[in-house]
Amino acid sequence: MEIATFVEQLKTASLSSKTTIWADPSKADFQDSLARRTDVGKKQPGAIIMPASEDDAAKIVKLAVESSVPFVAKAGGHSAWSTIGSSGFVLDFSLMRAVEVDTGRQTATASAGTLIGDIVDAVAEQGYCRGLHTVDHRGGITVLAPLIGFGSDNIVSARMITAKGDLITVSKDENAELLYAIKAAGQFFGVVTSLTVKIHPLSILGSPEGSVWSASLLFDVSKAADVARAAIEVKKTTTRSYCLTGVMPAPPTLDPIILVLVIHLGSKADGEEAFKPILDLGPLAVPASSEVPFGKVNEGFQAFESKGGFKRWLAVGMTSLDQFQPEDMTRLVDQRGTITEKYPSAKPTGSVIEFTSDGPWNQVTAENETAWSTRDVATWCHLLCWASEEEAVDYAHEIAEESMRHIRRNQPKYQFSIYGNFSRIAPLEQRYKGAERLEKVRGLKLKWDPNGVFTNEFL
Repeated sequence: MEIATFVEQLKTASLSSKTTIWADPSKADFQDSLARRTDVGKKQPGAIIMPASEDDAAKIVKLAVESSVPFVAKAGGHSAWSTIGSSGFVLDFSLMRAVEVDTGRQTATASAGTLIGDIVDAVAEQGYCRGLHTVDHRGGITVLAPLIGFGSDNIVSARMITAKGDLITVSKDENAELLYAIKAAGQFFGVVTSLTVKIHPLSILGSPEGSVWSASLLFDVSKAADVARAAIEVKKTTTRSYCLTGVMPAPPTLDPIILVLVIHLGSKADGEEAFKPILDLGPLAVPASSEVPFGKVNEGFQAFESKGGFKRWLAVGMTSLDQFQPEDMTRLVDQRGTITEKYPSAKPTGSVIEFTSDGPWNQVTAENETAWSTRDVATWCHLLCWASEEEAVDYAHEIAEESMRHIRRNQPKYQFSIYGNFSRIAPLEQRYKGAERLEKVRGLKLKWDPNGVFTNEFL
């Protein structure tokens, strides 16, 4: 069915009055809504459809499936794959942005358009916290991992529209087999219209008011190896910490600097003791260092979430700290120099390592295992390619792949890990490790989406 015909049919589909349909790409609102983290592969859809309720969303998906009209779902616009050409439409959940907190059950339910900040703020008002960073049903690396596990470990249930357009509940009591799949692979099985997750008392953070120590430190690039060495020492010795460090562009010139972002789930004094190996190196500057409400620490990562520009991201998992040598950080500095010398427009490019202290997230028993397969990753190396020209970002990505091969030089192939949020071209065996796990997820895909409504991944 042509998209124009589909849109006309929707207008008679008994949708609620607040559901919105945009089909004129010349309108500013239409174009503004297409903004997302990266412009790589960006397309212009035939329509943008914003359901006002999950019932509306189910009706829209059901008609699309029956009419063979392709679509992609979009929430905050941070996915590289929330784009589609003129023959299809974007199912935009901007109007479904709500959080319900149940302190009795210690859960929070977020509708499909909810942003991380929305749920963090909502639960904090009730004296609770939950993980920051990435989407739970795609895995969920989080600052709170040392205390509560990954985001996907905290999923209680979901409401989901299937490949047949049916609206179902997924929990340990209903459609339980899908609970395994949506914990890291949910985007390939349906449209999640709401997610219910565990929340935790702010007191687990070490203070009644739920404050944590957050700091950003800047070093000259000549100290790249020293900072990496100190960060690895921190990883080995701390129990309540998060660290991201590497070569990043310093505004306004975007010249390289070694950036260290640290969070300690406790007081400033305890945090400074935990990160003493890094602080002892004598940073050039300390733009921020204070105890802040837990919900505010996400603000330090906003630069990574900015929209627009051409971005490609590789996240390489290292299963042992020995697989990343301090000198590798110096090499990443040099590789960035190679990129920016040829393409100055790629100055926003950077590379970092990221880790949390070890905790329950790497101790989940077999019966609680899920599609999330990278519990064995000790440290992630993020290779962020960012430029104002597509040719430049493609070159940066070529260099990033060289860096990935170098980082993996001492890693057995069966341990190769790629964080699935940032790739759909890396081998499935690296995004969903383990033959038994992959076989199980493929079987579920064949059962729940055999025709590839939600991509052909696993088919």
